[in-house]
This record gives sequence, C-alpha cells and structure tokens, in this order.
Amino acid sequence: MAKAVPLTLETMNVPQITPAAATPARSAAPKPAAVDPAPVRRKKAEKVNHVPFQIRVPAELARAVKIAAAERDQSISAYVVECLHANMPSLQRK
Repeated sequence: MAKAVPLTLETMNVPQITPAAATPARSAAPKPAAVDPAPVRRKKAEKVNHVPFQIRVPAELARAVKIAAAERDQSISAYVVECLHANMPSLQRK
C-alpha cells in the first residue's frame, strides 16, 4: 500500500508529464499527393431502381458467395445478379 504523504502546496503543484505516445512525431510532415488538375470524367451508369431482395441460405453457401464476389472484385449483390443473369434464361441480357 502507498505511504501517506502530507498534502502541502509543494506536493500539489507537480508539473504535468505528457506521455511519449501523446506527443506528435518528430519526422517531417508528409507531402500531399499531387492532384490531377483535370480528372477523367466517367459516364454514369444508367440509374436503376434497386429494391431489397433477401433470402436465407446455408452458411456454407453464403460464405462461398462472399468469397467468389471478393475474388472478382464485385459486391455480393452484383455477383448474385451476374449469376442470375447467367443461369436464368428469362433474365438473359439483351
């Protein structure tokens, strides 16, 4: 247990010590990335009215879909839509 110390004005006026982790880094500030003055404008895709579509699938299938979408750099929704278009003749793109 800590030893009792009488409270005096000297003990109460202890300077505050800032922890090393709270101090800013002493390295030079990073240079901002160069900004392209004329960014390339891309065509906007057709605006599609999206509606929620929720289904329940086994955990193994959900994991497989997530992995497959990530491998193709697609969102899960975009991947599932691609799969539906590829496998359902009535949804074939024209």
